[in-house]
Amino acid sequence: MSPKGPSPERPDNRLKVSRPEEAEALVASALAALDRLEPMIEDETSLFRAGKVREALKMAMDKNEAAQAYTLCLEALKNNAIAIGRFQPADLDKLRDRHESFSSKMALNMAVVATARTVSEGLLRDLADTVGRNASPQTYHRGGVTRKPGTAPLAVSKAI
Repeated sequence: MSPKGPSPERPDNRLKVSRPEEAEALVASALAALDRLEPMIEDETSLFRAGKVREALKMAMDKNEAAQAYTLCLEALKNNAIAIGRFQPADLDKLRDRHESFSSKMALNMAVVATARTVSEGLLRDLADTVGRNASPQTYHRGGVTRKPGTAPLAVSKAI
């Protein structure tokens, strides 16, 4: 690892901050990781809200990489909380504000994704019921009462 600290592409949560420059670099890495992740979360939220599930799902790999980089930066900051507090990097307040704003965007994203998942599962359940009703013959049992036909199994991917 370089003496300047972790890079936004490869943050190292095992970093031990011992100089003000390292603290500055760590905060800068977290801000850079957040700069990459935040627009992805906003785009994904917009796509799910617009019902463009396939487009939103295409972002998953890049979003996961960006989220992992940001998480590693946060872990490194947490592991070095005493040093960060002592050195007080210039952008620390900016990072706190951005993280707080990002947390609310992330909560909204999670709610939208959960709603999309629930709607998708409901649609698939209805489809399975319809397919099952149409695939099974209607029969009668004793007393002439119609029996509810069994439903044929339907394989469902819960990728969302």
